[in-house]
Amino acid sequence: MDTSIIIATYNRKNLLEKSLECLFFQDYPKNKYEIIVVDDGSTDGTERMVKEKTSPCRLKYFQHNRREGQSKAKNLGISKAKGKVIIFIDSDVLVPPQFITEHMRFHKKYKNVIVDGPAINTQKIKDVFNNRWGKLLAFFDFFGASFITANTSCRRENLIKAGLFDEEFGRGFGWQDREFGFRLKQIGMRRIKNRKAYAFHIKKGAINNFAALYKKTEDRGVNAVIYYKKHPLKCIKREVRFRYLWYDKLIFFKDWMDKNLSKSSFPNNKTNHFSNLLIKLYLIHAYAEGLKKGFKKYNL
Repeated sequence: MDTSIIIATYNRKNLLEKSLECLFFQDYPKNKYEIIVVDDGSTDGTERMVKEKTSPCRLKYFQHNRREGQSKAKNLGISKAKGKVIIFIDSDVLVPPQFITEHMRFHKKYKNVIVDGPAINTQKIKDVFNNRWGKLLAFFDFFGASFITANTSCRRENLIKAGLFDEEFGRGFGWQDREFGFRLKQIGMRRIKNRKAYAFHIKKGAINNFAALYKKTEDRGVNAVIYYKKHPLKCIKREVRFRYLWYDKLIFFKDWMDKNLSKSSFPNNKTNHFSNLLIKLYLIHAYAEGLKKGFKKYNL
């Protein structure tokens, strides 16, 4: 088996189904790749949807009875994988037919690499691969972290050598993949960009649950502290944006935001420059609160 595509998912049945269908129509030989879905405790019918699929390639489904977090889910996928190369995508990512071929082309050409493909944000699902603007963005994608599992690949032996995803991050959101990427670089792996291995990351337009958005951003702040605790370096300190604690002190209307935005929403047709600014400030505040919780929890 050449490659295993691992998708860790939680309550994204509809988007996951579209993602799987894209993977079914790859131009790579069907007997040389497998798809591994790790369901991290979904309650939306994901299991039934996956098991009812007729796949042209090997399709495996594994499930946590309760939510365990991204790290455990991806580590489970790696442990069950038969492919020499592991390709990670998220369950809200759609890939074009040449996607696997492009990842594998670089792994055959280069040794000891992390192949990084652009993940282009879009709200469009229908005819998504006719998005010329998105393809242009992929061509000009020069930045990004070493290891972002929305669209990245690495040889399985190197993932194991680096120690797999750190499960201390738990169920919280953020920084697991970047921390793993840091360790991969420490064992001599280098990131290489393949702009032809692009994918489209489906982003929902409306912000309709500020309480959930706040919690997700706060979790990211807590996990930032875990990342820094493991690697207390100046470069990591800059990366995890501890400066948001200082920015948060300048926001003098935090009480008003907590009271009003947690019960509010900004549908697409009502957003404006002021509301977008308000959202950004609210998320800075949420991230700073997560940092504070992380410092307290880990005695930093």
